Amino acid sequence: MLISGMCLFQGCHVHAIATLTGAVTAQGRGSMLDDTGFSFVNCKVTGSGALYLGRAWGPFSRVIFAYTYMDNIIIPKGWYNWGDPSREMTVFYGQYKCTGPGASFAGRVSWSRELTDEEAKPFLSLSFIDGSEWIKL
Repeated sequence: MLISGMCLFQGCHVHAIATLTGAVTAQGRGSMLDDTGFSFVNCKVTGSGALYLGRAWGPFSRVIFAYTYMDNIIIPKGWYNWGDPSREMTVFYGQYKCTGPGASFAGRVSWSRELTDEEAKPFLSLSFIDGSEWIKL
């Protein structure tokens, strides 16, 4: 069973307690047409162990991190194909203006993206999760 979710995490602090290796996310989408995915905006990732930003739960996994501080626990490759190289052609993994010792895009896998302003825009606000329809501010 493929589990798909749509989440916007704003201003959160993810503190990992991995003893060896872990992953911050494991998002799955049923197809490229699904609007689902995880977006982390203005967050912080710290903790222990070594972490991937995400692992491909399914072939169309979609996760982005924007304006997020990443501590040195982030594995330089950043993302894991979960043992299936074919997923590298269909996942959508991106970073946008992240900071910290674990945020360097230089060592990231070739199938992840350093997003442009235009590519990042849909993931940065409540509109990503249709928030104006159900969240009252």
